[in-house]
Amino acid sequence: MGEYRGLAADLGARGKRGAMRKGLFRAGVAVLCFLSLCGAGHPQQKSKLRGYITDPARDNTIRILDDVLTYSSGTDFEMEGGGSFSAQDLEVGLLIEAEGTWSAKHQFTAQKIKCDRDSFDKVIRESVFLSEDPPTAQAADGTEPFRLRADGEILLIGAAGRRSLPTASAGGDSPYIGRRVKYTGTRTAKGEMEVRDTEFGPPPPADAFEIPGDLKVTEGTDPQTGIAVLEFRKGNKVQGRMKLFPVKKVQQYVKSLGAQIIPPGGLKKPFPPLEFRFFVIESEEVNASALPDGTILVNTALLALMDNEAQLAFVLSHEIAHVMQAHVWRQIHETRTKRVLITIAAIAGSGYIGSLATFLGQIGIAAVVNGYTRKLENQADRLAVQNLLDLGYNPQEALRFFRVMTDRYGFRSTSAIWSNHDSMLLRGSFLTVQLRRRFPDADYARARVDTEDFRAMRAAMGPVKIQ
Repeated sequence: MGEYRGLAADLGARGKRGAMRKGLFRAGVAVLCFLSLCGAGHPQQKSKLRGYITDPARDNTIRILDDVLTYSSGTDFEMEGGGSFSAQDLEVGLLIEAEGTWSAKHQFTAQKIKCDRDSFDKVIRESVFLSEDPPTAQAADGTEPFRLRADGEILLIGAAGRRSLPTASAGGDSPYIGRRVKYTGTRTAKGEMEVRDTEFGPPPPADAFEIPGDLKVTEGTDPQTGIAVLEFRKGNKVQGRMKLFPVKKVQQYVKSLGAQIIPPGGLKKPFPPLEFRFFVIESEEVNASALPDGTILVNTALLALMDNEAQLAFVLSHEIAHVMQAHVWRQIHETRTKRVLITIAAIAGSGYIGSLATFLGQIGIAAVVNGYTRKLENQADRLAVQNLLDLGYNPQEALRFFRVMTDRYGFRSTSAIWSNHDSMLLRGSFLTVQLRRRFPDADYARARVDTEDFRAMRAAMGPVKIQ
């Protein structure tokens, strides 16, 4: 507000010189008041707020992260798909969509609240490609529940589900890694998943880990300027280029960290041979993305907004999960998204890619940049948090990053998944609930947050443009 006060004072001084200046002062003050209101929240207009309830209802209010939602006797309550739902049913973990108005920053008055039925029923239905074997000490025909770590959860598979457990193959490869399991269950008080139905299926096909249109991503050099670039190629023809950030220390650090945090199961059979590669792209758009072949792109703007290594490890783990879970392939096949048939030469010529989302959208995979379905994004976040814990990082830093980004971008709408207010609020509230339920007794006091290497990288990076 300091710059606003300075502007108002300057306008006031000039206003003394004439009626026109006075009019300008009044207009300036009006504009400043409007800007101040926008900084605190949306102007008084109909808006929607979507997320998971993170704090218990109290005095006709609930919280979704830092946003306080107020309801009253006049608020309409609705269950998605029909059914009974009222204010007494509001509890932590419910996914809701509220319609109403913002009165101030983080203050939302709800005229209507709609509840997601699956979260209300507390039944979890998911599907995941396994990336690790179960503990070897277990017997598939034992009497105790069979424990299988998958999908960022501990699945407790009872007697009925044991009958569908895979058996070892003659070649000696793991009967679990890469296999798909669909499960239905409910969470126990200890945070584990009591599974009542399981169905094991085959691993994803090899082409699930290929970029559509026979595109390949290679490092190259711009022939006119000599700067380092990433090139999208079909055969020998360049379809588009992206500028690599020229500071080697930054590139090397991100490559090294990325290689260290890849879950080992993703590099084993029957997964196809994945080559994860990590690149820092010079871009003022706050985003990161993962191509199905294992190419991970981190924009300089997103990197500049991170406070520590734990936050970067979370973002990289999230993008790695998109690859290992074949989310591009699943998005296309499970949501009936039509495959886009194009003449690849018409995409971008050989110039620089202005919008990666537009470029990839022309081959049917804009979700790489804009985000997947809620279930797939939640899964990538679950697996990323599990990976952080396995590596000794503090997962609370992921939640802090979501809060910072939600606050920074207010109600600005963007297509980029890492700088969209609605996406960050939805994902941040989901992870808040997930951590509390999955790890109810966890103590993160000694977990790793930052390193000297991260701080050295940030110092070498210097100032960058951020949208």
